[in-house]
Amino acid sequence: MGRKKLGKCVAEELSVNRLSIYRLKMEAAKLGPNTIPARKPGSGGKRKTTPKTDCILKCEVKKNPSITAAE
Repeated sequence: MGRKKLGKCVAEELSVNRLSIYRLKMEAAKLGPNTIPARKPGSGGKRKTTPKTDCILKCEVKKNPSITAAE
């Protein structure tokens, strides 16, 4: 099995793009043996509410399940 086919099989099995597998392999090649490349920071947006606010909202909804965001 060739290298391209191996990368393609891994990509299909993990349901990710083949280029992602290629980039990971290139990053890992720069590092020493038995080391894992560092995880990149996520691209998600900033939190709109704090964990404390989440807890308060959760308690309010448990008390009154029909409450709306406007209330």
